[in-house]
Amino acid sequence: MPMETGFMLRVYVYTPGSTSLICFFAWAAPKLPGVGSCAKGGAMRLFAIADLHLPSTRQKDMARFGWEKHPNHLAQRWDETVLPEDCVIVAGDISWATKPAEALEDFQWLHKRPGKKILLKGNHDYWWPDSLTKLQKMWEPFPSVVGFVHNCAVQWGPFVISGARLWELLESADLAKMLPREMQRLQASLDDAQTKIEANPRLIHIVASHFPPLYAEGAETPFSKLIESRKPKHCIYGHLHGPSIPSGFVGMHNGVNYVLASCDAVEFCPLLVDSVFSAS
Repeated sequence: MPMETGFMLRVYVYTPGSTSLICFFAWAAPKLPGVGSCAKGGAMRLFAIADLHLPSTRQKDMARFGWEKHPNHLAQRWDETVLPEDCVIVAGDISWATKPAEALEDFQWLHKRPGKKILLKGNHDYWWPDSLTKLQKMWEPFPSVVGFVHNCAVQWGPFVISGARLWELLESADLAKMLPREMQRLQASLDDAQTKIEANPRLIHIVASHFPPLYAEGAETPFSKLIESRKPKHCIYGHLHGPSIPSGFVGMHNGVNYVLASCDAVEFCPLLVDSVFSAS
C-alpha cells in the first residue's frame, strides 16, 4: 500500500477464561495536518488510568485497601512506562481532596509525572469545579494537564476523547436524578467529538468514563447504548476495585473495545490503549 495512504496492523489477544478475542490496532500514517505532530519515525501513544486516589492534605491512606506504598509505587511505574511525548487519560477519582486548596500537592504530583494528561471527573473528586473555565484556571500552573472532558471533547494529536463521569446504575438511590443528567453530559461530549470528527475524519474516537457503562456478561445500560451508537474505537472506564473488578465488561461489544483502567486493575501502571506511528 502506498505510504501516502498508510496501513493498519491488527493484533489479536486472547484472554484466558474469555470466549472472545480482543483486537488492537496500530495505524501507520503520514503526519496529519491540524492534529499534532510526533518525533520522526516515532509514535503518538495514548495511555489510560483511573482512580489515582491521591492523599491530599487530608492524608487519606490507601493501605487499608491493600494499596501498599501508594502513591510512590504508582509514581515509579508511571515514570518507567510513560514518555514526555505520550498522553494519559486520567478517568476520575484523582484526589481525596474536598476542595482545591487540599489538592494542590496532588496536582503537583500529577504534573510531575511524564506525559500530557487529559482529566475526567470521578465520584470522589469533590474539589472539581462546576465549569470548564474554572478548571482551566485552576490547572494553569500545571501545564502538563492539557484538557478536561467536561461537557466537551478533547483533541490530542490523532485522538479525540469524549465522555462523562456517568453513574452507578445497579444500586443507586439517586438514579432518577442522575441518569438524565449524566446522559445529557455524555450526549454533549459525544456531539462535540462528532463535530471534530466531521472536520477531520481521520481522528480516532475514544470514549472515557469513570463509572462502567457496560457490565459483566454484556449487561447493557443506556450509557453503553448511546456510546456504541457513536462507534468509538475504545471505551475506557474505572471505579471498580478489588472483588468488584469482574463486574465490569472488558473486551469487544458491538464494535467497541471496553477497557477497565482502575489503578489496581492495571497493577498501578498506566495502560497503553492505542498508538499512531509517524511515517514521515
